[in-house]
Amino acid sequence: MGSPEGDVTHRSLDGVRVRLTGAHDLGRPCTSVARIAERGRLHEISSGTRSDALAWAEDIGVDRFEEEFRIQGGRLRVGRTATRDRDTGTSDPVLAAVWEGRRHAVFTHLYHGRPADAVAFFDTVRLTEHEDGITAAPRGRARRPEPAEMVKEVPGLGLLEITALNARTRRRLPSWRGASVAGGELFQDTVEGQGPYFLLALKSLLVTVLPEEDRVREVPRRLAGLAVEAIR
Repeated sequence: MGSPEGDVTHRSLDGVRVRLTGAHDLGRPCTSVARIAERGRLHEISSGTRSDALAWAEDIGVDRFEEEFRIQGGRLRVGRTATRDRDTGTSDPVLAAVWEGRRHAVFTHLYHGRPADAVAFFDTVRLTEHEDGITAAPRGRARRPEPAEMVKEVPGLGLLEITALNARTRRRLPSWRGASVAGGELFQDTVEGQGPYFLLALKSLLVTVLPEEDRVREVPRRLAGLAVEAIR
């Protein structure tokens, strides 16, 4: 995985491995998000450490895991919660599903789901745990319509969202030319109501930087001290 002294490697759910190097605190955890299309439905899955998964389950209101299954060399645990619409007051039952490996986990939720639905869904992806993360490869008729993303907080810089740069993700880039930086181009843009953000287009990666509110002007300089590269 690396260390917080300035060199860390993470693996996304689609298998992209990214190394970050620089004089920054890189010790914060990294999560990955991917979407799996299967039988006309789009499921969002996330990966992180096992503690990340448990914190997610607690955040969405899971009091306890009710059932457990041994699949793909790990354990799949399921628990129940519900979402509530603030406007109408109606609620929908949600099944939370967490697959745990040795140190990493993959987690998702299914509306109106049963434990058998969770088992069936996890059968549509082939999970492989590595030291630096988990990959989830679609199998059968399942597919991944877009690259997975990594999300990582770097103190003093902001939130980094990292994905593969391809024809689909390249559409996120502004129409104008960016500033030339080591390894690529840097763009700055603004989302109405949310403030400025940065896009770093590298040879094979696209890095979105959502800066800390009081550090916007420092982002270009601080990014210059951070190397982001795809590795094998």
